Amino acid sequence: MLDSLINNPNFDKYVITFEAGQTVFLEGDDSQDLYIMISGEAGVFKGTKKITELSEEGSGFGEMSFLLGENRTATVKAISDVKVIKIPKDEVPIFLNKFPEVVKEFAKYLARRLDETSQILYGLREICDQIPDAVILTDKEGKILSWNNAAEKLYGWDEFQMHHKPAEELYEDPDEYKDFLKEVISKYAVREKTLRIRHPEKGIRQISTSTTVLYDGQHNFEGVLSLGRDVTSVKALEKRYQRARRWLIPLFLLLGMFGIGIFFGYPYFSKGFKITDAQKQDLKDDLAVDYRLLRSLLLEPFEAGDRTKTTKTLKGFFDVQKGIKIPYTGLILLSKDKRVFDAYSILPGADVEGIIGSSYSGIDLEGSKDALYKVLTLYRAHKDHPMGLKETEIAFRLYKGNDFLGWLIFQVDLEFIKDKYDAGENDLKNFRFENLDQNTE
Repeated sequence: MLDSLINNPNFDKYVITFEAGQTVFLEGDDSQDLYIMISGEAGVFKGTKKITELSEEGSGFGEMSFLLGENRTATVKAISDVKVIKIPKDEVPIFLNKFPEVVKEFAKYLARRLDETSQILYGLREICDQIPDAVILTDKEGKILSWNNAAEKLYGWDEFQMHHKPAEELYEDPDEYKDFLKEVISKYAVREKTLRIRHPEKGIRQISTSTTVLYDGQHNFEGVLSLGRDVTSVKALEKRYQRARRWLIPLFLLLGMFGIGIFFGYPYFSKGFKITDAQKQDLKDDLAVDYRLLRSLLLEPFEAGDRTKTTKTLKGFFDVQKGIKIPYTGLILLSKDKRVFDAYSILPGADVEGIIGSSYSGIDLEGSKDALYKVLTLYRAHKDHPMGLKETEIAFRLYKGNDFLGWLIFQVDLEFIKDKYDAGENDLKNFRFENLDQNTE
């Protein structure tokens, strides 16, 4: 077909030769002429990288700019002397009318190119669908061009639903995504940026996203390629770890003081009244250690009236001992006018807020003149006990220096104390502690 065209004297003006090394056209040019290869070999470059070669007789190039009316997407250079048919954009209709046989051959060439490209794109799509992370391709306007199966599952939408939709619609905070996109473009790539999405079925999810900016050969911004994965469970675990870490120091202090109590408790806390039962001695030592620990942590916020900090301390005392059976079911802070300042309980259904501000005014909290504490027997209202539920509490006086602040009350589990320490209410009343109220601040 080309032989008959080349031999046609009317065809001579369209034939042009490029010497080896000569540029046919540059990437980014606004020229839109159409070329058909007659002989020779040419290279196609994106930037400085050669992506393919042209040598087949009748193969066309430059058709993308001609058909789409856009700038050149690649550079073409002659590797050897190249002879081509150059059809100026304005003369294409005239040329095709004059040489209609070219239309058929060029259509076959475009069909082959389209088939090859479709197969390549299908292969790439198959590979992307095997990637466990969500892959999203957006254009320079931030609109979604394509994504894989993992992205459909992660974001909860089909690709056809989001095709050419703004990617910001995927996110709980669109403005946060826009700021993220600006950061991506300014830094070329941003790693492990966590953004929130609202999954249509799973609700709010935390998505860790890494991105790469896509440029053409002239370094013009073309779009963004993103990889995402669900890190919601990881973030939740991090928060639990951070909460636990805040109590590491009190935990170590508690364990250290408990150890000191084991070694030095007997001679330090009781000289006059001797307890011969080792289990009861352990209970007494535990009470002493726990009182001194809580006293050291509560004096400052209790004196300042800071209930937020006292609540955190009371709750933390039980949190650091989760999984460990202890002889207490709750703690109460009582002001010096015998009103409940703060309280915490581990009993299911306990109405802690309901007792805040209530009064112990009718209860004698003063032990003997030598005792820092007093054991109380109370009957509290309870839905399962119309006559009142019997509770045992140990009220320790709290001093800062010579200033009396109030009482720290331990609500105790008598059944557990009986099982573990073989002790009862009378044993609690007979304990004696020395120097327990000594100010060490």
